[in-house]
Amino acid sequence: MTLPNRLLLISELFDPSTAATAQLMSDLAHGLSQRGWAVTVLTATEGKPLPFPVKRLAGPMGPAVGVSVVGKALRGLRFLAGTSLWCLRHGQRGDVVLIVSNPPFIGLLGPLLLRIRGMPYVFLFQDLFPRSAVLSGVLPGAGPLTLIWRALMKQVCQSSACTVVLSQAMDQRLRREFGHGLPLKVIHNWAVESADATPRQANRFAHDHGFADKFTLQYSGNFGRLHDLLTLLEAARLLQAEPVQFVFIGGGAKQRQIEAWVDVFALPGVLRLPYQPRERLRESLGACDLAAIGLIPGAEDTVAPSKFYGILASGRGLVLIARRSCDLAQLVLQEGCGIVVEPGEATELADQLLQLSRNPEEVLGMGRRAASLYRRQFGLERSLNSYESVLCAAAASAGPPAR
Repeated sequence: MTLPNRLLLISELFDPSTAATAQLMSDLAHGLSQRGWAVTVLTATEGKPLPFPVKRLAGPMGPAVGVSVVGKALRGLRFLAGTSLWCLRHGQRGDVVLIVSNPPFIGLLGPLLLRIRGMPYVFLFQDLFPRSAVLSGVLPGAGPLTLIWRALMKQVCQSSACTVVLSQAMDQRLRREFGHGLPLKVIHNWAVESADATPRQANRFAHDHGFADKFTLQYSGNFGRLHDLLTLLEAARLLQAEPVQFVFIGGGAKQRQIEAWVDVFALPGVLRLPYQPRERLRESLGACDLAAIGLIPGAEDTVAPSKFYGILASGRGLVLIARRSCDLAQLVLQEGCGIVVEPGEATELADQLLQLSRNPEEVLGMGRRAASLYRRQFGLERSLNSYESVLCAAAASAGPPAR
């Protein structure tokens, strides 16, 4: 296999940020570099030198927790401007560009580089914009602004050597919205870390935070606008007299929702913790009996929760709050690796959690089936193979690198 002169990986978030995108793209860059790719990363995340070139083009470190939509947009525009200038100055024909949709409008750089520098690009959709902005209320469902964004993102996809999406549901949604002739490829994310083998009762993280003796449901990751947390919080209220612990680890737009619910109802069984550094993830991911994912209606084919892979790899049963008809829910039910409740079904969730808290063997069985599913269908090496395939095809379309 002939490798290109250089791969430019453009991701606003990167190591050492605790954001999922940052950790995933750091894994990808390391993996491709170890396979012989000449990787150069362009990012807005400050940090230390790495084994491959990282151009840190100014911007705050870590996820944008508590930052307004306007603030995030301005930060993203600054990154787009800095990245555009760097690529136009230093980019060469034969370079392949992998653009990560964070911020989503960074994809506009792709057609520009293709036309001006002859640099083919692969575009990675972390969530389907502008649909994600419409669902979260940031953009109107109709109107000129939304239509303009749809037209621009369609052009980004059509001009790409390949557009990567994270699930089959996202693939189908994008084809319905932008047409069936798009150069799409489904490549799943992977577990950046998995829990160690220590049971929750002996887990140091659980002991440190005082819930090693309680049946625990954990939500770990981004509290995003497309995530359903209210169903979990209402279930916690219904179970406040029971020895069931709810642990929320992370941050994001809906952090205040958690804080308000806990303060109003004085819930003793809810614990809020910040994002954990990567070196503690093996402990924190194992500090629970079950792990949760929540998606608001309509988000099931717009985002693909990266926490799903860490839950499976950690051997924990999954509590999925989503429409039962969605692909992810059907997979969970088919594999028997968790339970599914519809958004708003807090009473059913509370009843099922109470039953599971009294049936440890069933919970352990869910975890074993989750780990088996991850080994059979997912993992970093599988994803690296797929990325390498699409990047090689993009390189071939560019011709020989400039000398």
